[in-house]
Order: sequence, then C-alpha cells, then structure tokens
Amino acid sequence: MMSTTLFLKQATKRLLHPPLSCRRLSSSNVRRRRSVHFIPADNDKFLSKSLTLGADTIVLDLEDSVKDKQLGREKLRAFLDMAHSLPGRNNTEVLVRINPLSSSSSLVEDWREDLVAGFDGSDGFVVPKVETQDELKLLDEILSDMEHNNNHGSNNNGSSHHPKVLLPIATETPLAVLNVHSIAQGPRVCAITWGCEDLSAALGSYNTRDTNNSGAYLDVFRHCQTMCLLAAKAAGVQAIDGVYQNVRDMDGFQNEANYAKCIGFDGKLTLHPGQISALHKVFEPTREEREEATAIVSMWEQSDGKGVIEFDGKMIDLPHYVRAKKVLARVDDDDEDASSKEGTIVSTGSDKVTNTSKDSEEDEEEVFPRVFMGKYFEDLVPGMKLRHFLTRTVTEADNVFFTCLTMNPAPIHLDHELSKGNDSSLSGDGSSSNSGKPLFNSMFTLALLVGMSVPEATHGTTVANLGFSEVLFPKPVYPGDTLRAETIILDRRESKSRPTQGIVTLQHVAYNQRGDVVCKATRTALMKKKQAR
Repeated sequence: MMSTTLFLKQATKRLLHPPLSCRRLSSSNVRRRRSVHFIPADNDKFLSKSLTLGADTIVLDLEDSVKDKQLGREKLRAFLDMAHSLPGRNNTEVLVRINPLSSSSSLVEDWREDLVAGFDGSDGFVVPKVETQDELKLLDEILSDMEHNNNHGSNNNGSSHHPKVLLPIATETPLAVLNVHSIAQGPRVCAITWGCEDLSAALGSYNTRDTNNSGAYLDVFRHCQTMCLLAAKAAGVQAIDGVYQNVRDMDGFQNEANYAKCIGFDGKLTLHPGQISALHKVFEPTREEREEATAIVSMWEQSDGKGVIEFDGKMIDLPHYVRAKKVLARVDDDDEDASSKEGTIVSTGSDKVTNTSKDSEEDEEEVFPRVFMGKYFEDLVPGMKLRHFLTRTVTEADNVFFTCLTMNPAPIHLDHELSKGNDSSLSGDGSSSNSGKPLFNSMFTLALLVGMSVPEATHGTTVANLGFSEVLFPKPVYPGDTLRAETIILDRRESKSRPTQGIVTLQHVAYNQRGDVVCKATRTALMKKKQAR
C-alpha cells in the first residue's frame, strides 16, 4: 500500500507540474504576461513607443483598429524588420492580432496575408473570434510549414526560429463560449483571453455591465470570464483577463485587476499605456503576501508534506502550499532578464514537445551593440507619412551659437535693436507679439528639421544625402517657438549602379506650436536595402 507521505508528494507534483498531455506551457519557465497591450499596427507614433512602455506583451493589431489593412501590413512589416535592434525588444513579447478565420465579410482571407506580414520578427499571433479548435489546428499546420521554410532559408531581421505561439480570444461568439475548453487545449496555445463586446453584438444584448448598480458584468458575461479562467487552468495555459474600456477610470481599472488577480488570472489586456504600470503593481505580490507565502512553503516543506499544519491560527494543507508556491512564482526578480525565463512548451497535437528556451550564449549582449532605428529602402513606401516623436523648443542661445558658428554676421539674427523694426506680419500670426525679436537663422531650422526626422526615417539605413530639390520657409521662427516634424515619402526607385541600394525622395515638414508650416524641404537620399545588412 502506498504510504501517506509518498501519496502527498506525488499529489503535490501533479498540482505544480501537470502532465504534458494537458498543458502547453511549463509553469516553472513560462514567460509572464501580466500586461498584454494592444497597439494599432498602422499608427507610426504608437509603434515607435511600443517597446518602451514596459508591457510584458504587445499586440500589434491588424483587426478592429486598422481600417486600411494593406497599409497596416506594410507598416507592421517595417516595424518588425527593425524591432529586433530596438531597446526593450528582448524583454517584450511581440504578438500580431490577425483577422478572424471565420468571417462573413469579404475580407475572409485577410488572416492569411496577416500571417505572412507578421511572421518574421514576431513571437506569435492573437486569434480573434476563434470558434473551434479546428481553426487553431489549421493555423498550426500553416505555421509549421512557414517555420520549416524559414529554418531552411535566410532570416534577415534577427528574429529567432522558435515556434510561434497562439493566444486565442476565446469567447467572442456564442459557439466559442461553448467550445472554450477545447480552444484552450489547441496546439501552440500559450494563453487564452476573453472578450464580451463582439459577443454582446452577437447576442443582441444592450449592455455588458450593470449600468444601474455597481458596473459589474452582467451574468452572461461574468460566466464567460469564469469559463475562460477555468478552461485555461484545466489546459495548463495562462488566463488573461479582458479589457477595461474606460481608460480614464483608473480606480475602476485597478479594482477589476485586483479581482482578476484574486480569482486566479495571470494578467490582463490593456488599451492605454497608463494601465500597464498600475497592472504590474497589482499582479506583483505585496510584502505581506510574499511573507505569508514564504512562511507557508517553509513550514510545509519542513513537515515533509505530512497532513495538516497550523499557521497564524489557520489550518494549512496541500492546496494552501500549492497556492503559496504560485504566489512566490509571481515575485518580480529584477536580477533576471524576462527573456531568459522564456521556455515555451509548444504542442502540435501530438506527443512531440519543443522547448524554445534560448541558449545562454545567445542571450549575451554585444559589448558595443549597434542599434539602428531607420527604415530600409523596401520599407519607405510612396505615400507613407511618418510623424516624428522628437520635438524642440528653440532658444536665443541656439540662434546666436549657430549664427556665429557658421560665421554669418547678418544683424537680423543677432541685433535686438535692429529687430525692433521687424514688420509685425513676420510674427506668423498677424500680431506684433514677436516684434523686436531676432529672426531665427533659417539654416538652423532646416538642419533641425532634418535631424528630427532621422530616428524613424533614416537612422543607420542611409548611405548618403544626394541633395535638396526644394527648401521653403513659409513662416519665420523666433526664439521660444516649439517645432515638430513630419516626413512624407514622395517617390523611390532602384539605383542603376548599386543593386544593394535605392534612391528615395522624402519631403520633410516642420510646424511650430500654432500649427504653422515654418519649413518644407524635399530631398533625395541613397538608402540601404535589407539584403545589405
């Protein structure tokens, strides 16, 4: 007969480490997904900041938030091509939300193009409106073929050959809710999440929350939340709570996040950057929770897992020990890189299991890493508009220094007395508010405009500036003005003599704080192609 001690040890092992046949991710080496943050794939501004937000996972969205799907895919490819070299990439999981496999719209095949656009440089895909496990099996087959081809070909963007993971949104249709358990057990699934807005539309419900009382979810949607949690835990994958739509209500968001944490969710979807840090604080165990969990684990293991022990007046048995271990697993270890904990176990519906952990040698950073943020020739599509994140408030010191540095003695840049005679029309707004101020050296304005455009456009990817075809200064610049910049790609063509390079025509535009155009410059640049990297 099996001894009580042996039985308890085996039971503990089963609870902490479910068999591979019923799990997709090992609980001991899974990457954390406390925050799963959505970014529209067609928004240059949001994309440029996405890896600096501190989210555990970002989801580059090609579905609901993107109207022009083709433009979204082009911008997605451009971002993924350079993302591997950006700070924060190693610590951030990058997923792509594709369009649904089952759809009544004319865009029913969009998801196949989404897979191609988001394959290189991403870690996997978010699957919306999934209704059956068969859809995930189809994706698994297609991705397996793509991975096989990719592993035997070239990989130009620094992305790994690790199998892609899938994160289904598992409750967006009535059929999906009925199949949520089998969806969670689908191939490649690392986590599941739930949503109620699409389900609400399918049901014909008027609301998703109780508008007359506490704002809590209505029963049918609370049921979906519960089923998502239960299905995830039964399958051995992570459970990610849904979005909180009111991004201005931080108290409501924190209350809902606390509830999700208390019932067992591993993370939550976010829509606004301000929700990310708040969410991490919620899911990080408090000092009291850590101390209690540490004490319970220590006492239980010292007792060799025998029977029941008493802690702080409470009776503690095996489930309490397992829960305490999971609390300690959530403690943030600042000394370890999140990417070094990654070790995804991917199942393809068979007994074959692949460990995607990186070798320690691959995780070591270069002593002097080269980080390039610019776009390559192929990425700069005519019609593309780039809004640059750098802005600059110019000062009188800038004006004097630049004017003297360039040996330009023009008194309109240096002489306050002479400037008193400036026509009031030069103020840019028809008033005399700037009368008496020296005009800014226009060459400084041009240089600043080009400089502000570099990070998102040509940083590390330009070979040479070939010249300016047009430079205009429609309004003057004065000390104290704040300038921002945009770039529009006008044209591109192959270089006849340089097969690894191409020629791009860019139009840079600078605006002041009133929205006036103060400089417009059109130039051509010789740009590197991706094959030249």
